Amino acid sequence: MLTDVLKDALQFDGFVVSDWNGYQQTASDHAEACARAVNAGVDMLMVGEDWRRVYSDLLQQAVAGRVPMARIDDAVARILRVKGRAGLFAAKPPSARPGAGGATTLGCPQHRQLARRAVRESLVMLKNDTGLLPLDRDLKVLVAGDGAHDIGKQCGGWTLTWQGTGNRNEDFPNGNSVFDGIVEAVADHGSVALRPDGDFAGDDAPDVAIVVFGENPYAEGDGDRAHLSYSAEHPQPVAILRRLKARGISTVAVFLTGRPMWVNPELNASDAFVVAWPPGTEGGGVADVLFRGAGGRMDDDFRGTLSFSWPGHALHAPLNGGDADYAPLFPYGFGLRYADPATRLPKRPEQDTASGLPAEDLPRRASSTYPR
Repeated sequence: MLTDVLKDALQFDGFVVSDWNGYQQTASDHAEACARAVNAGVDMLMVGEDWRRVYSDLLQQAVAGRVPMARIDDAVARILRVKGRAGLFAAKPPSARPGAGGATTLGCPQHRQLARRAVRESLVMLKNDTGLLPLDRDLKVLVAGDGAHDIGKQCGGWTLTWQGTGNRNEDFPNGNSVFDGIVEAVADHGSVALRPDGDFAGDDAPDVAIVVFGENPYAEGDGDRAHLSYSAEHPQPVAILRRLKARGISTVAVFLTGRPMWVNPELNASDAFVVAWPPGTEGGGVADVLFRGAGGRMDDDFRGTLSFSWPGHALHAPLNGGDADYAPLFPYGFGLRYADPATRLPKRPEQDTASGLPAEDLPRRASSTYPR
Protein backbone atom coordinates (compact mmCIF):
# COMPACT_ATOMS: atom_id res chain seq x y z
CA MET A 1 0.00 0.00 0.00
CA LEU A 2 2.68 2.51 0.94
CA THR A 3 5.07 1.77 -1.91
CA ASP A 4 3.14 0.22 -4.80
CA VAL A 5 -0.05 2.23 -4.38
CA LEU A 6 0.79 5.49 -2.57
CA LYS A 7 4.26 6.22 -3.89
CA ASP A 8 4.23 4.47 -7.29
CA ALA A 9 0.64 4.44 -8.58
CA LEU A 10 -0.43 7.71 -6.94
CA GLN A 11 3.03 9.27 -7.38
CA PHE A 12 3.10 10.64 -3.83
CA ASP A 13 6.47 12.34 -3.43
CA GLY A 14 6.17 13.40 0.20
CA PHE A 15 7.29 11.19 3.08
CA VAL A 16 5.48 8.67 5.27
CA VAL A 17 5.80 8.83 9.06
CA SER A 18 4.62 6.09 11.40
CA ASP A 19 2.38 6.59 14.39
CA TRP A 20 4.00 6.69 17.83
CA ASN A 21 5.89 3.40 18.25
CA GLY A 22 3.63 1.90 15.58
CA TYR A 23 6.57 0.16 13.90
CA GLN A 24 6.75 -2.17 16.93
CA GLN A 25 3.51 -3.83 15.83
CA THR A 26 5.08 -5.29 12.67
CA ALA A 27 7.23 -7.92 14.41
CA SER A 28 8.01 -9.24 17.89
CA ASP A 29 11.74 -8.77 17.35
CA HIS A 30 12.59 -5.08 17.64
CA ALA A 31 15.30 -4.97 14.96
CA GLU A 32 13.13 -6.92 12.54
CA ALA A 33 10.22 -4.55 13.24
CA CYS A 34 12.40 -1.56 12.31
CA ALA A 35 13.43 -3.20 9.05
CA ARG A 36 9.92 -4.32 8.12
CA ALA A 37 8.45 -0.87 8.64
CA VAL A 38 11.12 0.92 6.62
CA ASN A 39 11.11 -1.67 3.83
CA ALA A 40 7.32 -1.35 3.60
CA GLY A 41 7.71 2.34 2.79
CA VAL A 42 7.76 4.15 6.13
CA ASP A 43 10.31 6.96 5.75
CA MET A 44 10.37 8.26 9.33
CA LEU A 45 9.77 6.25 12.49
CA MET A 46 7.99 8.19 15.20
CA VAL A 47 9.79 6.90 18.26
CA GLY A 48 9.06 7.50 21.91
CA GLU A 49 11.66 7.23 24.61
CA ASP A 50 13.92 4.50 23.17
CA TRP A 51 15.18 6.28 20.06
CA ARG A 52 18.80 5.21 20.65
CA ARG A 53 17.81 1.56 20.39
CA VAL A 54 15.93 2.26 17.16
CA TYR A 55 18.95 4.05 15.70
CA SER A 56 21.27 1.20 16.60
CA ASP A 57 18.96 -1.60 15.43
CA LEU A 58 18.05 0.10 12.16
CA LEU A 59 21.70 0.88 11.43
CA GLN A 60 22.67 -2.76 11.95
CA GLN A 61 19.80 -3.91 9.72
CA ALA A 62 21.08 -1.58 6.99
CA VAL A 63 24.68 -2.74 7.40
CA ALA A 64 23.54 -6.37 7.20
CA GLY A 65 21.71 -5.59 3.95
CA ARG A 66 18.25 -6.29 5.33
CA VAL A 67 17.32 -2.66 4.57
CA PRO A 68 18.67 -1.78 1.10
CA MET A 69 20.69 1.42 0.84
CA ALA A 70 18.39 2.50 -2.01
CA ARG A 71 15.49 2.43 0.47
CA ILE A 72 17.48 4.55 2.94
CA ASP A 73 18.40 7.01 0.17
CA ASP A 74 14.76 7.26 -0.92
CA ALA A 75 13.56 7.92 2.64
CA VAL A 76 16.20 10.59 3.25
CA ALA A 77 15.50 12.25 -0.10
CA ARG A 78 11.78 12.40 0.61
CA ILE A 79 12.30 13.98 4.01
CA LEU A 80 14.79 16.54 2.70
CA ARG A 81 12.52 17.34 -0.25
CA VAL A 82 9.62 18.24 2.04
CA LYS A 83 11.85 20.31 4.31
CA GLY A 84 13.15 22.18 1.28
CA ARG A 85 9.63 22.86 0.00
CA ALA A 86 8.68 24.18 3.43
CA GLY A 87 11.62 26.60 3.31
CA LEU A 88 13.18 25.21 6.48
CA PHE A 89 16.75 25.37 5.19
CA ALA A 90 16.48 29.08 4.42
CA ALA A 91 14.36 30.01 7.41
CA LYS A 92 15.65 31.24 10.73
CA PRO A 93 15.29 28.88 13.68
CA PRO A 94 11.80 28.97 15.22
CA SER A 95 13.05 30.91 18.22
CA ALA A 96 14.21 33.75 15.94
CA ARG A 97 11.11 34.05 13.76
CA PRO A 98 8.56 36.91 14.04
CA GLY A 99 6.20 36.40 16.95
CA ALA A 100 8.34 33.76 18.65
CA GLY A 101 7.83 33.83 22.40
CA GLY A 102 5.23 36.57 22.08
CA ALA A 103 2.36 36.02 24.47
CA THR A 104 0.25 38.45 22.46
CA THR A 105 0.27 36.14 19.41
CA LEU A 106 -1.14 33.01 21.01
CA GLY A 107 -4.81 33.59 21.75
CA CYS A 108 -4.85 37.05 20.17
CA PRO A 109 -8.30 38.54 19.39
CA GLN A 110 -8.08 37.76 15.66
CA HIS A 111 -7.33 34.09 16.33
CA ARG A 112 -10.13 33.82 18.88
CA GLN A 113 -12.60 35.41 16.48
CA LEU A 114 -11.67 32.89 13.82
CA ALA A 115 -12.03 30.01 16.28
CA ARG A 116 -15.45 31.29 17.37
CA ARG A 117 -16.52 31.53 13.74
CA ALA A 118 -15.42 27.92 13.21
CA VAL A 119 -17.69 26.90 16.10
CA ARG A 120 -20.68 28.77 14.65
CA GLU A 121 -20.26 27.28 11.20
CA SER A 122 -19.74 23.69 12.38
CA LEU A 123 -22.87 23.37 14.57
CA VAL A 124 -25.48 20.96 13.20
CA MET A 125 -29.16 21.21 14.14
CA LEU A 126 -30.94 17.85 14.09
CA LYS A 127 -34.23 18.92 15.64
CA ASN A 128 -36.16 22.16 16.13
CA ASP A 129 -39.73 21.30 17.00
CA THR A 130 -42.20 24.15 16.53
CA GLY A 131 -39.34 26.51 15.77
CA LEU A 132 -38.11 26.84 19.35
CA LEU A 133 -34.75 28.11 18.08
CA PRO A 134 -33.47 30.78 17.79
CA LEU A 135 -34.13 31.93 21.33
CA ASP A 136 -34.95 35.50 22.31
CA ARG A 137 -32.39 37.18 24.55
CA ASP A 138 -34.92 38.44 27.11
CA LEU A 139 -35.78 34.95 28.37
CA LYS A 140 -35.21 33.44 31.77
CA VAL A 141 -32.68 30.71 30.90
CA LEU A 142 -31.69 27.65 32.92
CA VAL A 143 -28.38 26.07 31.88
CA ALA A 144 -27.87 22.45 32.90
CA GLY A 145 -25.65 19.48 32.16
CA ASP A 146 -22.09 18.57 33.07
CA GLY A 147 -20.77 20.03 29.80
CA ALA A 148 -22.24 23.50 30.27
CA HIS A 149 -19.31 25.02 32.13
CA ASP A 150 -16.42 22.66 31.42
CA ILE A 151 -13.91 23.92 28.84
CA GLY A 152 -11.84 20.75 29.16
CA LYS A 153 -14.85 18.67 28.10
CA GLN A 154 -15.39 21.07 25.19
CA CYS A 155 -11.82 20.58 23.98
CA GLY A 156 -11.63 16.78 24.09
CA GLY A 157 -8.52 14.63 23.85
CA TRP A 158 -4.98 15.80 23.09
CA THR A 159 -5.64 18.99 25.09
CA LEU A 160 -2.88 19.80 27.61
CA THR A 161 -2.82 16.09 28.49
CA TRP A 162 -2.83 13.05 26.21
CA GLN A 163 -6.42 12.05 26.98
CA GLY A 164 -7.53 15.63 27.62
CA THR A 165 -8.59 14.66 31.15
CA GLY A 166 -7.81 16.32 34.46
CA ASN A 167 -8.18 19.85 33.08
CA ARG A 168 -10.03 22.70 34.78
CA ASN A 169 -11.44 25.93 33.42
CA GLU A 170 -8.55 27.75 35.07
CA ASP A 171 -6.22 25.95 32.68
CA PHE A 172 -7.77 27.94 29.80
CA PRO A 173 -7.34 31.59 30.86
CA ASN A 174 -8.42 32.90 27.44
CA GLY A 175 -11.21 30.39 26.84
CA ASN A 176 -14.92 30.50 27.50
CA SER A 177 -17.46 27.80 28.16
CA VAL A 178 -20.87 27.38 26.55
CA PHE A 179 -22.34 28.80 29.76
CA ASP A 180 -20.05 31.84 29.50
CA GLY A 181 -21.37 32.43 26.00
CA ILE A 182 -24.98 32.18 27.14
CA VAL A 183 -24.32 34.68 29.94
CA GLU A 184 -22.89 37.03 27.33
CA ALA A 185 -25.88 36.50 25.03
CA VAL A 186 -28.56 37.35 27.60
CA ALA A 187 -26.66 40.13 29.39
CA ASP A 188 -28.77 43.28 29.81
CA HIS A 189 -31.78 41.43 28.39
CA GLY A 190 -32.84 38.31 30.27
CA SER A 191 -31.38 36.19 33.05
CA VAL A 192 -29.42 32.98 33.26
CA ALA A 193 -28.79 30.45 36.03
CA LEU A 194 -26.35 27.54 36.03
CA ARG A 195 -27.88 24.41 37.54
CA PRO A 196 -25.85 21.35 36.41
CA ASP A 197 -28.49 18.93 37.72
CA GLY A 198 -31.35 20.88 36.11
CA ASP A 199 -33.22 21.47 39.38
CA PHE A 200 -34.97 24.71 40.26
CA ALA A 201 -37.43 25.93 42.88
CA GLY A 202 -41.09 25.69 42.01
CA ASP A 203 -41.55 29.47 41.91
CA ASP A 204 -38.36 29.99 39.88
CA ALA A 205 -39.30 28.17 36.68
CA PRO A 206 -37.27 29.18 33.62
CA ASP A 207 -38.69 29.99 30.21
CA VAL A 208 -36.28 27.59 28.56
CA ALA A 209 -33.57 25.15 29.60
CA ILE A 210 -30.35 24.53 27.68
CA VAL A 211 -28.83 21.17 28.62
CA VAL A 212 -25.19 20.75 27.56
CA PHE A 213 -23.81 17.22 27.77
CA GLY A 214 -21.64 14.77 25.88
CA GLU A 215 -18.66 12.49 25.79
CA ASN A 216 -15.81 12.88 28.23
CA PRO A 217 -12.43 13.56 26.59
CA TYR A 218 -10.58 10.62 25.09
CA ALA A 219 -7.82 9.96 22.58
CA GLU A 220 -7.03 7.01 20.35
CA GLY A 221 -7.49 3.54 21.81
CA ASP A 222 -8.96 4.78 25.07
CA GLY A 223 -11.94 6.03 23.09
CA ASP A 224 -12.69 2.67 21.45
CA ARG A 225 -16.11 1.23 22.24
CA ALA A 226 -18.28 -1.72 21.24
CA HIS A 227 -21.51 0.26 20.85
CA LEU A 228 -22.78 3.74 20.07
CA SER A 229 -25.30 4.20 22.89
CA TYR A 230 -24.63 7.37 24.83
CA SER A 231 -27.21 6.85 27.58
CA ALA A 232 -25.99 3.30 28.32
CA GLU A 233 -22.94 4.88 29.95
CA HIS A 234 -24.31 8.32 30.79
CA PRO A 235 -27.96 8.15 31.92
CA GLN A 236 -27.94 11.49 33.76
CA PRO A 237 -28.50 13.88 30.80
CA VAL A 238 -31.61 12.15 29.49
CA ALA A 239 -32.95 12.03 33.06
CA ILE A 240 -32.47 15.80 33.32
CA LEU A 241 -34.19 16.37 29.98
CA ARG A 242 -37.15 14.16 30.91
CA ARG A 243 -37.49 15.83 34.31
CA LEU A 244 -37.59 19.28 32.72
CA LYS A 245 -40.02 18.12 30.06
CA ALA A 246 -42.33 16.70 32.74
CA ARG A 247 -42.39 20.14 34.37
CA GLY A 248 -43.41 21.80 31.13
CA ILE A 249 -40.06 23.45 30.37
CA SER A 250 -38.95 23.81 26.75
CA THR A 251 -35.54 22.16 26.36
CA VAL A 252 -32.59 22.64 24.02
CA ALA A 253 -30.07 19.79 23.99
CA VAL A 254 -26.48 20.69 23.06
CA PHE A 255 -24.46 17.53 22.43
CA LEU A 256 -20.64 17.58 22.69
CA THR A 257 -19.19 14.63 20.81
CA GLY A 258 -16.35 13.63 18.54
CA ARG A 259 -18.49 11.15 16.61
CA PRO A 260 -22.12 10.26 15.87
CA MET A 261 -23.75 8.45 18.79
CA TRP A 262 -27.10 6.75 19.33
CA VAL A 263 -29.07 9.39 21.25
CA ASN A 264 -32.71 8.57 20.48
CA PRO A 265 -33.80 8.95 24.15
CA GLU A 266 -32.17 12.40 24.32
CA LEU A 267 -33.70 13.41 20.97
CA ASN A 268 -37.17 12.40 22.16
CA ALA A 269 -36.78 14.27 25.46
CA SER A 270 -35.74 17.58 23.88
CA ASP A 271 -37.56 20.19 21.81
CA ALA A 272 -34.42 21.17 19.91
CA PHE A 273 -31.22 19.18 19.47
CA VAL A 274 -27.87 20.64 18.39
CA VAL A 275 -24.63 18.74 17.76
CA ALA A 276 -21.80 21.03 18.82
CA TRP A 277 -18.96 18.52 18.41
CA PRO A 278 -15.99 19.58 20.60
CA PRO A 279 -16.15 23.39 20.18
CA GLY A 280 -12.78 23.93 21.82
CA THR A 281 -12.06 27.04 23.86
CA GLU A 282 -14.63 29.28 22.15
CA GLY A 283 -17.87 27.95 23.62
CA GLY A 284 -19.45 31.34 23.04
CA GLY A 285 -19.83 30.41 19.39
CA VAL A 286 -22.65 28.05 20.39
CA ALA A 287 -24.67 30.86 21.97
CA ASP A 288 -24.08 33.04 18.91
CA VAL A 289 -26.31 30.73 16.90
CA LEU A 290 -28.80 29.66 19.59
CA PHE A 291 -29.93 33.24 20.30
CA ARG A 292 -31.34 36.00 18.15
CA GLY A 293 -29.36 39.19 17.76
CA ALA A 294 -30.19 42.53 19.32
CA GLY A 295 -33.66 43.72 18.41
CA GLY A 296 -34.70 40.19 17.47
CA ARG A 297 -32.72 40.15 14.23
CA MET A 298 -31.10 36.96 12.98
CA ASP A 299 -27.36 37.36 13.51
CA ASP A 300 -26.40 33.87 12.46
CA ASP A 301 -27.92 30.63 11.20
CA PHE A 302 -26.94 27.00 11.32
CA ARG A 303 -24.58 26.18 8.47
CA GLY A 304 -23.12 22.84 9.49
CA THR A 305 -24.13 19.51 8.03
CA LEU A 306 -23.35 16.00 9.19
CA SER A 307 -19.95 14.78 8.10
CA PHE A 308 -21.03 11.30 9.21
CA SER A 309 -24.25 9.36 8.80
CA TRP A 310 -26.13 9.28 12.11
CA PRO A 311 -26.90 5.81 13.54
CA GLY A 312 -30.40 4.47 13.97
CA HIS A 313 -29.47 2.06 16.77
CA ALA A 314 -26.58 1.46 19.15
CA LEU A 315 -24.90 -1.18 16.98
CA HIS A 316 -25.43 0.66 13.69
CA ALA A 317 -21.84 0.59 12.45
CA PRO A 318 -20.34 0.64 9.93
CA LEU A 319 -22.79 3.03 8.31
CA ASN A 320 -21.86 4.53 4.97
CA GLY A 321 -23.70 6.07 2.06
CA GLY A 322 -23.87 3.62 -0.81
CA ASP A 323 -24.33 0.59 1.42
CA ALA A 324 -27.05 -1.74 0.15
CA ASP A 325 -28.91 -1.47 3.46
CA TYR A 326 -28.17 2.23 4.07
CA ALA A 327 -30.84 3.42 6.53
CA PRO A 328 -29.40 6.07 8.88
CA LEU A 329 -31.44 8.05 11.36
CA PHE A 330 -30.06 11.19 9.68
CA PRO A 331 -28.17 10.86 6.39
CA TYR A 332 -24.74 12.19 5.58
CA GLY A 333 -25.04 15.91 4.84
CA PHE A 334 -28.16 16.45 6.95
CA GLY A 335 -28.58 19.73 8.82
CA LEU A 336 -31.58 21.94 9.53
CA ARG A 337 -31.75 25.71 8.97
CA TYR A 338 -33.87 28.34 10.69
CA ALA A 339 -35.67 28.98 7.42
CA ASP A 340 -36.85 25.37 7.25
CA PRO A 341 -40.58 24.85 7.96
CA ALA A 342 -41.32 24.23 11.64
CA THR A 343 -42.14 20.55 11.97
CA ARG A 344 -42.03 17.93 14.66
CA LEU A 345 -39.46 15.16 14.57
CA PRO A 346 -41.34 11.86 14.96
CA LYS A 347 -40.61 10.00 18.18
CA ARG A 348 -37.72 7.64 17.68
CA PRO A 349 -37.48 4.06 19.03
CA GLU A 350 -35.70 3.95 22.38
CA GLN A 351 -34.93 0.24 22.61
CA ASP A 352 -31.21 0.17 23.34
CA THR A 353 -29.53 -2.66 21.44
CA ALA A 354 -26.43 -2.13 23.57
CA SER A 355 -28.31 -3.46 26.61
CA GLY A 356 -27.94 -6.98 25.23
CA LEU A 357 -24.16 -6.87 25.21
CA PRO A 358 -22.11 -8.72 27.84
CA ALA A 359 -21.11 -6.49 30.74
CA GLU A 360 -17.42 -6.79 29.88
CA ASP A 361 -18.12 -5.22 26.48
CA LEU A 362 -19.95 -2.18 27.85
CA PRO A 363 -17.80 -0.22 27.19
CA ARG A 364 -14.80 -1.96 25.66
CA ARG A 365 -11.45 -0.29 26.26
CA ALA A 366 -8.68 -1.09 23.82
CA SER A 367 -5.18 -1.69 25.11
CA SER A 368 -2.59 0.82 23.96
CA THR A 369 1.16 1.12 23.83
CA TYR A 370 0.98 4.90 24.22
CA PRO A 371 2.43 6.58 27.31
CA ARG A 372 -0.09 7.77 29.88
